[in-house]
Amino acid sequence: MLDDIAAIPGELLRDVDVLCLDAGGVVVFLDHHRLAALVSAHGVSTLDGDALAFAEAEAKRRLEARTMTTFSWRRKHLPGARAWAEMVGTMLHVAGASLDTLPALIDFIWTDHVRLNLWSKVPIGLPAALNALRKTGVRVALVSNSEGMLEPLFVTLGIRDCFDFLGDSGALGVEKPDPAFFRLVLDACNGTTDRALHLGDTFATDILGARAAGVRTALVDPLGQYQGRHSDVLRVPSARAVAEALANR
Repeated sequence: MLDDIAAIPGELLRDVDVLCLDAGGVVVFLDHHRLAALVSAHGVSTLDGDALAFAEAEAKRRLEARTMTTFSWRRKHLPGARAWAEMVGTMLHVAGASLDTLPALIDFIWTDHVRLNLWSKVPIGLPAALNALRKTGVRVALVSNSEGMLEPLFVTLGIRDCFDFLGDSGALGVEKPDPAFFRLVLDACNGTTDRALHLGDTFATDILGARAAGVRTALVDPLGQYQGRHSDVLRVPSARAVAEALANR
C-alpha cells in the first residue's frame, strides 16, 4: 500500500476537510460471480464472472457516450431502479444476453439485489483506513446514485460507522451529475466545495458532477478502464490509498 500512496498526486491532498466517495466501484464492488450465478439460475447460462467484469467496464463507457441499453421494465418507477436496470441490463447485453430476455431477467435479479446489494464486496483495509482518517478530523461522506437502500446495506456490511453522512440518491431524490447533490452532502457535513475531494469510478456521473459543483475530483481506475481518455483527470489506485495518504499528511 505504500507504493499506492506514493502514486497519489500531492495536489489532491492539500486542504481536504471532507472526503466524498462514490459507493459502487469505490467503497463496495460488484460481485460478478454472484451476478453470473443469478443469470444462470434464470436459464441464461452463457455468461460468466469474467465476461461480466469486462462488460461492467464497457457499460461505464456507454454511460458516458449515452448509448446504454434501454428496455421496458415494470419496476422502473422505484427510486434509482431505472438507472440500476440500465447499468445491469447494459452489462448483461454486452456480455451476451439477448435484448428480449432482459425485462424478465432484470426483474429476477432485482429481487436478490434487494435482499443483498449486488455491490457488496468491501476492499480489505478500507474500513480501517476511513476510521483512521476520521480520527484526524476529516469527515467522510458518500455521494452515490443508488436505490435508497445503502443505509441498511452498510449496517449489514459493518461499515456504516465509517461515514459521517450517507448521500444515497434514492433516499434524497437527486442524482449525480447534478451538482446540487454534492452541495447537499457537503452542507450535511459542514463542508465547503473548495475543501472537499470526491473519488468516483465513472466519468459521466462522478467527474462531471463534482466538477460542476466546484469539487476537486479523481478517478478510481486501478485497472486502467479509462486508459487513453480524459487525460486531464487525475487517477488514484483506491479509496483506501487516498484515505491513508490524507491521514498521513
